[in-house]
Amino acid sequence: MPDIDIDFDYERRGEVIEYIVQKYGTERVAQIITFGTMAARAAIRDVGRALDMPTGKWTG
Repeated sequence: MPDIDIDFDYERRGEVIEYIVQKYGTERVAQIITFGTMAARAAIRDVGRALDMPTGKWTG
């Protein structure tokens, strides 16, 4: 069976997992999680971009 690599809305994630378990069975369903890290500079750049701030305001 192929794996499904999709992110779901936190509030309805349980419903999706329940459906998959009912459809394929507990022996064929597993949950995994991965953690990533982000450098401080990249994090600030992404926040600035998300807030539509001009580059000069947050790059020093």
